[in-house]
Amino acid sequence: MNEQKKYKEQFFSQLYDEYLGRIYRFIYFKVSSEAVAQDLTSEVFTRLWKQISLDKEVKNPSAFLFTLARNIVIDYYRESNKEKGNTDIDSVANAIEDKKQNIHNDAQIKEEFQAVTCAMDQLKDEYKQAVFLYYVEQEPITEVAKTMGKSQGATRVLISRGMKQLRQILES
Repeated sequence: MNEQKKYKEQFFSQLYDEYLGRIYRFIYFKVSSEAVAQDLTSEVFTRLWKQISLDKEVKNPSAFLFTLARNIVIDYYRESNKEKGNTDIDSVANAIEDKKQNIHNDAQIKEEFQAVTCAMDQLKDEYKQAVFLYYVEQEPITEVAKTMGKSQGATRVLISRGMKQLRQILES
């Protein structure tokens, strides 16, 4: 195996290990289906490999992967003719249930998750992405800014406005 191919494989492997979980959660949050999220995540990394194998530079892997993931989700919804915001909340709630909790706690978690998911779907895409990356993925502001192609100040404003709008939606 030549050195260039070995380097490409190592680079891909490193990105795969580092971003697989984060990309999966990002997609799952948008489609609310384990099977669909797995398929779309696989597509993201297939496209990443194509990019790398064609010797195309990936300067900012985080921004590249999250942009790719967002575009693949958009394509998925276009192809399946689903309306925006139409999610299978029950499958998400079932995935996060803890069998040790009693029925009351399960119902409360499901209700809260449904409310947050529905509220998030009402946010502008920029707000939704910024809030998701910062609060769900727990990315530092610097990484969220890089991923979104914005300055740190602009990113803080997006997160703040997104959370303000989310609170308003949840309180109404």
